[in-house]
Amino acid sequence: MKEIKERIDKLIHQLKLRKMDYYLLSTSDEFLNEYPPDYNMRLKWLTNFSGSNGIALISRSNKYFFTDGRYLLQSKKQLIKDFKIFDSAKINIFGFILNYLKKKQIMLDMRCFSTNFVKTLISKANENRNVIVNDNKKLFDNLWTDRPKELNKRFFMLEERFTGESFNQKVNQIRPKDKSILVISSPESVCWLLNIRGYDVENTPLIFSRLILTKQKIELFVNKNKVPNEFINKYKKVLIFDINKFETTISKYLNKNILVDKGISYFFYDLLNNNNNVKLIDDPCIKRKSLKNSVEIKCSKQAHLKDGIALVKFFKWLGENYLKKKVTEFLAAKILEDFRKENKDFFSPSFGTISASGPNASIIHYQPEPNSPVIKKDNLYLCDSGGQYYGGTTDVTRTVFLGKKKPSNIIKELYTKVLIGHINIATLKFPIGTKGFQIDSLARYNLWNCGLDYNHGTGHGVGSFLGVHEGPQSISKNMNNTVLEPGMILSNEPGYYKDKMFGIRIENLVLVKKSSFKDFLEFETLSLFPYDLNLIKSEMLNNEQKKFVNSYHSKVYKSLSPFLKKNYNLWLKKKTKLI
Repeated sequence: MKEIKERIDKLIHQLKLRKMDYYLLSTSDEFLNEYPPDYNMRLKWLTNFSGSNGIALISRSNKYFFTDGRYLLQSKKQLIKDFKIFDSAKINIFGFILNYLKKKQIMLDMRCFSTNFVKTLISKANENRNVIVNDNKKLFDNLWTDRPKELNKRFFMLEERFTGESFNQKVNQIRPKDKSILVISSPESVCWLLNIRGYDVENTPLIFSRLILTKQKIELFVNKNKVPNEFINKYKKVLIFDINKFETTISKYLNKNILVDKGISYFFYDLLNNNNNVKLIDDPCIKRKSLKNSVEIKCSKQAHLKDGIALVKFFKWLGENYLKKKVTEFLAAKILEDFRKENKDFFSPSFGTISASGPNASIIHYQPEPNSPVIKKDNLYLCDSGGQYYGGTTDVTRTVFLGKKKPSNIIKELYTKVLIGHINIATLKFPIGTKGFQIDSLARYNLWNCGLDYNHGTGHGVGSFLGVHEGPQSISKNMNNTVLEPGMILSNEPGYYKDKMFGIRIENLVLVKKSSFKDFLEFETLSLFPYDLNLIKSEMLNNEQKKFVNSYHSKVYKSLSPFLKKNYNLWLKKKTKLI
């Protein structure tokens, strides 16, 4: 932690030289990625915090940190003791500045924050005569002298057998029909739109890029060293510019009608804001890519089949080896990845595997380090993992009991309550027009009745060989006006966490589809791996819930067994027996 303190001290010294009171830094980068590459992890370099959602506010005398419930325990472990940590659900950065700061100069790099964030920040700051200043000379980046190098690897094109639509079909759906200029700033949207994928983010197949679209032109901004010759030959209508030319190019359009997606960073919005004809709009790609077509749905189901095979091999291996060998949490995550790699269509994990035993499982987004603890017997083990396969993205969590003893009655009760919430979502039929926040409580009902809850959403959208966290759909307490529609894929992942003792989470991915009832929808479960029968207190389940578990386990066995050798089949048969 000495090195972290030295870095913070250097930042504070630079603030003093520039007569600034505070520096504001978040986990995001210039492309507003949830998971930035190593060379853009500014907050991690400065503070040691490795989660995907955090904001630090640092001055000469105070250090504040804001994060959500998923990362509260993690931030307490990773940050130096000088930081005062806030749960952003109770007090966020905007409320803090409004209530506690007055006449302060707050610096931040506006390239790394969304337009909505900075506009809200400026609004709240102005109320107490605080001033928000852009770090236009890159004070912070100049401190980071040993920054990792960017991976220089060419992107690739996805065939229509994975995408279901050509890039021309997609472009024609969204391109302006008049003389307007459409600016797409999200690399994820560009990748979806052009049917390309890359290597710029560790567990998401992105190529950092931006796009300008008009009635006549498609202008792609990307590192030109990463453009393959096949793309140039096939996409002849696409004009290719270096990514560093994006700023100067959009400046040329200041006298035109410009449509800019709301996800653009404030720096670019501010650059264009002198133009009275700039209009902030919803990114037209986001909703479209959330509605998977028949080809993408087929590919997703194939990905989950491949994933289920790897999970069977892993959990069988783990059950047989955790006592014989010193299996650490980190090693277990690596072994799981190795089993996934056996499939030729595996591309990468879809996020860093959460492999957590005992107390570590109470840290919602725990990441095992190479020196992580050995998995011990008679403990709960939580494994939240996923894979990127050509055509599909998976995300699945299972909590299992490892030991010769029987799990305690209280553990079984808690697991079963989480399972009931999971089943409530999986079996739900809901009217067309339903939004995710309207059904979230069904996953929590049995926990709430005991005064218990979990500090994360019940479900997030998932991409098609893209981001494992994809909007606009979600299932959570937070009000989200996105209607659930056929073709959307979401997670179904209630949980319960006892601080410093254990964690329970059960997660499958589900597909929204039409129900047999007129004007109703329902979910189809995509993930294929059994629940831990040793943790289910079957007397707590009603007949319909038992029927669901038995039916799901039957589906898991029938789907996976044709692709498994005899020893794995025997293991799976035991794990999917009737309750």
